[in-house]
Amino acid sequence: MKQATKQLNEIKKKEALHPIYLVWGTETILSEEVVKALTERMRQDGEDDMNMAHFDLNESSIDDVIYEAESYPFFGEKKLIVVHSSYILTGKQAPASIDHNLKLLESYIDNPSDFSILVFLAPYEKLDKRKKVTKQLLKQAEVIDANPVSEQDTGRYLSQYASQAGYDLSREALTLLLQLTDRNLTKARKELDKLMLYHTQNKVISTESIHLLVPKSLEQNIFDLNDRVLRKDVKGSIELYQDLLNQKEEPIKILALMIGEFRLLLQVKILRKKGYQQADIASILKIHPYRVKLAIQKEKRFKQDILSQAHHFLIQSDYEIKSGKAQANLQIELFIWKFSTIS
Repeated sequence: MKQATKQLNEIKKKEALHPIYLVWGTETILSEEVVKALTERMRQDGEDDMNMAHFDLNESSIDDVIYEAESYPFFGEKKLIVVHSSYILTGKQAPASIDHNLKLLESYIDNPSDFSILVFLAPYEKLDKRKKVTKQLLKQAEVIDANPVSEQDTGRYLSQYASQAGYDLSREALTLLLQLTDRNLTKARKELDKLMLYHTQNKVISTESIHLLVPKSLEQNIFDLNDRVLRKDVKGSIELYQDLLNQKEEPIKILALMIGEFRLLLQVKILRKKGYQQADIASILKIHPYRVKLAIQKEKRFKQDILSQAHHFLIQSDYEIKSGKAQANLQIELFIWKFSTIS
């Protein structure tokens, strides 16, 4: 995050621009900020909007991109070319109607135009580093990391963003915002923008407005549903389950997420009994440390056999649904009632 911020500042502070940029990662808000910064920089440098072009590789070939990059700008010195959906750097296949001449791109990377700024946006978790073109870009382009950042960096970014815009975002409000957006920077920034519009008068973002305006994700609702189930709150469990059905969530998907969370609770409890700490557990299970933190808080309140029984009942329900022995929309309610009778 620090490196990406530094690179953004270099663009804004009129440092020399690189001929090729590669913005790689799933945090689309960072990609958007890079494009915005480069666009504003071009305008500050007196370049006309006619010298800024966007291509989507799902619709255009890389041949068109290179032709544009090698064509002189109109009434200006520089041109900005943004390439969206750069899946040619991954293992994904091109649509049958589009033929990409990667040799042409490879040649351009080795000898880019001195009047074009070519920006590849790759909103993917992984790139195919076996490909020659991918290796070239990673080596020769200015690579901006837009992969998910830590909870601490996300919180710091949101605090600074709100402060620079003149808003008060308390630690409590920030914590709640992070929780409701799964600590995802892109999601949190978009929700923060919405909250800032709501608070244009008093400039103070409250926890009340966050509860009011920021929706819970399905995963968070499942977290709450499982918590109610474990507390044997039958009424509350069924009400939340019915709310999810009213939101057009599929019962089989709800069930799968419930199974996954109970499995996680069991795994965390077993690993903690073996002496592993939070960071170790996150590494072993390959999940975000915050998820482990929440799981530890919950599993401490329940015995292992209770968690095991709940997990077993859900697995059984999943089997009966998939084998056609039970209706999906009723099976979760039956599980809730059944589990409440366990002593």
